[in-house]
Amino acid sequence: MEKLKLKQEIKFHFVLHILMAAFITIASYVHLPFGSFKGNLIYFAHFLLLHFSLFGFIYIFSLFHKIFRVLFPIIFVMVTSLSFWVYTQDLTIGVGMIQAILETNLDIAIDTISFQLILFILFSTGCMVLFFRFYRKSKISSIKSPLFLIAILGVSTFFIIENYKFDAFKNRLPYNIYFNTIKYFDKPNIQLKEVHQQVFTNEENVHIVLVVGESVRADHLSLNGYARNTNPLLSQQKNLISFSKVFTPFTFTAQSLPQILTDISIDDKERYKDATSLYTVLNKASFATEWIGNQSLEKSYKDIIYSNTSKLIIDQFHSFLSFKKEKDLALLDHFSLDDSLVGNKISTLHMIGSHWYYNTRITSDFGHFRPIITSKYLYSSTKEALINSYDNTLVYLDNFLNVVIEKLKKSSKKTVLIYISDHGETLGEDGKWLHAQEHEASKNPAMLVWFSDNFEKRYPLKIRQMKAKKKDSITTDFLFHSVLDLGNIENFKYQKEQSIFN
Repeated sequence: MEKLKLKQEIKFHFVLHILMAAFITIASYVHLPFGSFKGNLIYFAHFLLLHFSLFGFIYIFSLFHKIFRVLFPIIFVMVTSLSFWVYTQDLTIGVGMIQAILETNLDIAIDTISFQLILFILFSTGCMVLFFRFYRKSKISSIKSPLFLIAILGVSTFFIIENYKFDAFKNRLPYNIYFNTIKYFDKPNIQLKEVHQQVFTNEENVHIVLVVGESVRADHLSLNGYARNTNPLLSQQKNLISFSKVFTPFTFTAQSLPQILTDISIDDKERYKDATSLYTVLNKASFATEWIGNQSLEKSYKDIIYSNTSKLIIDQFHSFLSFKKEKDLALLDHFSLDDSLVGNKISTLHMIGSHWYYNTRITSDFGHFRPIITSKYLYSSTKEALINSYDNTLVYLDNFLNVVIEKLKKSSKKTVLIYISDHGETLGEDGKWLHAQEHEASKNPAMLVWFSDNFEKRYPLKIRQMKAKKKDSITTDFLFHSVLDLGNIENFKYQKEQSIFN
């Protein structure tokens, strides 16, 4: 009798996970290029471990038989409705998607409904109904069952894997729905201060363009002496200065951007709950402030971006995980110059840049260096292919910045472009790759400044002082103070000695 019950349990959970895989979890894997046999094997193992961990949570939930039989089918169909978009559009179930679901007006939401979506939901609902009717008399789980101990091991697997590799499971369905919903409701770590002073500037028609890059290390720019020509266009631009010795201790965006865009210093350990946004100060000085981004906002810097008077996130439902993520040149479709508008302005362009998976950041005409990677599994590729693909993203960046500069040359305003990457990238040093880990290779971000002829005529001293500092070692603290110095902001205390223009 006990063996029969165990068989029923195993059969119930096995079929349930077949349905989970078909309607939900495989959606997180179908868009991956596996590459080699080893890559296929690794991702298959990842898929099995994910399901093993899910088995643990579902089994424990199923101990509450009546609640489980009512709630699980509802949750299943809800998750299925989201997995449809991952399957068909390679959308990412991130904080931005959760925000859109919870905040979008009903009439807008209705526009997303299609015949295919309805059919997918009806099919998944039908499968759930048939499943629970077929197993309605089954003894599906018990604390006394041997499967209970295996379920505990499954739950433990989730935490062990996540501890070993952060977000290994949290970025996959269905976990990402839960964890990104939690993130959505979490309060940010930074509490932004209001600026009560009567801040002002006597400057007119200054346009600061701040381009925030992603994962670009300074020593892979040919402008800084890199052997490969990763800057064929920028090397031809005059009025361009590259700073090769910039330091940040922060190796991922959620940490680095709040520091770069506020008055937080890299040495301030206790000030993360009390900071002033760069844009708040500029708003008070009557600057127009606009943010055009190609990255989904994270809670650590969302409020900083919201302190701009104009905000636009393009392609917000495709994160860096997606193969359909918009290329950065699409940012420029929303970036325009209007010299007829009198006043000062700062425009910030936030790039997806050189974030992994490198091949998806460029179009094929920028694949100068060969061979390139063919799999998202790092260790399926050679070091040569990985670096080639990374360097190709820098050639794309070179083109992007060159297009922006050519646009700015047509403006009659006094214009400065500052490009700074949020952090660098580790490319095989000590066996490490990518970023978000402690290594000096991730702590030397690229930084460039371009200035218009009009700006140099008006501020020759600022330009001379900046040129004199191009070989200095500086930290990312410089950005906040340099921008305020550029705008000649009065009646707000900032550290002019930190400005590269002072």
